[in-house]
Amino acid sequence: MPLPSLTERAGEITGDLSLTGIPIELYPIVLFAGALRLLRLESESYWLDEAFSVTTVLSNTPSELLVSLPGNDPHPPFYYLLLSGWAAVFGTGELATRSLSALAGIATVVVLYGVGQRLFDREVGAIAASLLAVSPFHVWYSQEVRMYSLLGLLTVLSFYWFVRIQTETRSDDTGVRAEIGYVLATVLLGYTHVFGLFAILAQNVYVFSRYLLRIVPRSRLTVRRWIALEGITALLLAPWLVRLFRRTVAAHGGETSNVGWIPLPTAATVRETFAAYLGGPLFSESFPLAISLVVTGFLILSLSSDRWTETDRRHASLNATYIVVLWFAVPILVPIALSHVVTPIFVDRYSIGASLAFFLLIAKGIRTVSRPSLRYVVTGLLLVGLALPLPAYYQNDQKEQWREAAATVESNVDADDVVLVSKPFTERTFDYYFDRSGVPTVQIAPDAPPDEIRASVDGHDDVWIVLSYTSSSTDRRILQAVANRSEYRDPAAVNRYNGITVVRFEGTSNDG
Repeated sequence: MPLPSLTERAGEITGDLSLTGIPIELYPIVLFAGALRLLRLESESYWLDEAFSVTTVLSNTPSELLVSLPGNDPHPPFYYLLLSGWAAVFGTGELATRSLSALAGIATVVVLYGVGQRLFDREVGAIAASLLAVSPFHVWYSQEVRMYSLLGLLTVLSFYWFVRIQTETRSDDTGVRAEIGYVLATVLLGYTHVFGLFAILAQNVYVFSRYLLRIVPRSRLTVRRWIALEGITALLLAPWLVRLFRRTVAAHGGETSNVGWIPLPTAATVRETFAAYLGGPLFSESFPLAISLVVTGFLILSLSSDRWTETDRRHASLNATYIVVLWFAVPILVPIALSHVVTPIFVDRYSIGASLAFFLLIAKGIRTVSRPSLRYVVTGLLLVGLALPLPAYYQNDQKEQWREAAATVESNVDADDVVLVSKPFTERTFDYYFDRSGVPTVQIAPDAPPDEIRASVDGHDDVWIVLSYTSSSTDRRILQAVANRSEYRDPAAVNRYNGITVVRFEGTSNDG
């Protein structure tokens, strides 16, 4: 008797409950996900990385973004190209630019439901989509002008088409569409972030190891056909892969790397990454231990439950679980290993695609509970636990308040004043919001000697110092260098914002 395909298994379980072809349970999940991702989307100013994204697309043509930028930025160009076109239509305000990431985050919820349904069943898809909908980790990056939300969407799209091309004949129109969809989604994934390559690696590990493990259900994807698809994908990705290879060789040879700020990952890094998936960037340390233990239990249950089912269904379920485990593990373990061999590259947000498999495994574990009422209770408790950090997230400022800091200086500064910015790469963010072109803005390096700081304020009336991303000792040294000048009194005003301090020294020449 032939083994049932993944789609046949899903069809047996899902039933026909839908509204205009869309499963009815998906509506509230998507509405809730959309509300969380669009709420207060424009309330905070850009922080450093967001300002870099916006100013990059404003200061470069599309051809420069495609050709020149990849030589200076560690990330591939697709997100910047997409943001450039988006900003040309909707503008560069916080609401406009962040809405691109928000829409990508909402779409990710929908596609993850589809993957869960195809791999397992409708209930697994709904549970995984629900967990993703309220995840603070994903809400955070769905409200940021960076490529991480798009990285998550393209990862799950690539796996969606990856599953489909194994279960549909190539002679069918749907089979051809699945192959085209896979190549398109996977190429865009590779051009969005380097960690997209680890998702592709996970797919290849599955294809070339599945026969050895003898857990493969009926599949119409032959190895020869897969090699052809990957060949097309690699050919289309070749321009970026060549740049990436040259950059890796240069970094391994001792040249300065543009990812030199990334620390070497440890065992604690893995633990903190899982905590981030559950509680978000700011709440990983405070996430309730009980919720973490429950999640761990269902992950174990997800991996061990298949052996208790009948043979045909066990093979199909093991195959689906194997896909998700590789999807989850490879984009975490391989870059951590490379970090120890070549150069540190692992950051939890880079593995946002793996977090989607994490939620699928939790959902599958919950699905193994025999009593439906208990599954609902467990899912509800996990949703509440995941949502616990969200009120604080929305009520308190999370990003540096550059808009407010710049407005304070702008409303009080004169043309004879000078503004010192404490670190070179913060000047871009401050200048984005500071609309007084006649006022000089001077970069002060963290290790600048006192004489250099004093020389930068010579001939000016008042001195405004914007401190951010520096240590307290550096801040004291910069302030002391100005305070020691007899031309300036002690600070006339100190304004503190989230992550920023603005200090004003009033010149004695103002005495009249």
